[in-house]
Amino acid sequence: MRLEDFNYVLPKELIAQQPAEPRDSCRLLMVDKKTGEWQHRRFRDILDEIRPG
Repeated sequence: MRLEDFNYVLPKELIAQQPAEPRDSCRLLMVDKKTGEWQHRRFRDILDEIRPG
């Protein structure tokens, strides 16, 4: 992976102007490293995905 891979156009209208309420209700896009499958989740679900190590 290269730093240039992260250079892309992000229109201002797609950037949140205010935080979500409640804060943990914001959206979270997760990608399975093995399958490449994308999942649309909520940030409150992140603890279900964090594993030791």
